Amino acid sequence: MVKSAHHGRGIGRSLVADLEVRVAERGGLTLWLGSDDVNGMTTLAGVDLYPDLLGHLGDIRNLQGHPYEFYTKLGFSLSGVMPDANGPGKPDIFLAKRIGGASST
Repeated sequence: MVKSAHHGRGIGRSLVADLEVRVAERGGLTLWLGSDDVNGMTTLAGVDLYPDLLGHLGDIRNLQGHPYEFYTKLGFSLSGVMPDANGPGKPDIFLAKRIGGASST
């Protein structure tokens, strides 16, 4: 995590790029990450996600600068959501990025 006073300077991007290189060097194929939404920063917070998990994930919107958009700009894909991971209406948002190996066609 980069302090907000230092956002926009490429520090986070550099840290993630370095992590990707290190993991690929060791034979890793995919980076996975989870990002909490405990403060209502996305449309996934404060709602009952269970009736349509994938529908809610597909319609996600960033309301207050949640970091999931930072990761999607770096090539990560939304890969899932765990409802109520941090209490009712406070989900974890999961993202993943292939960093090694061949893509399947």
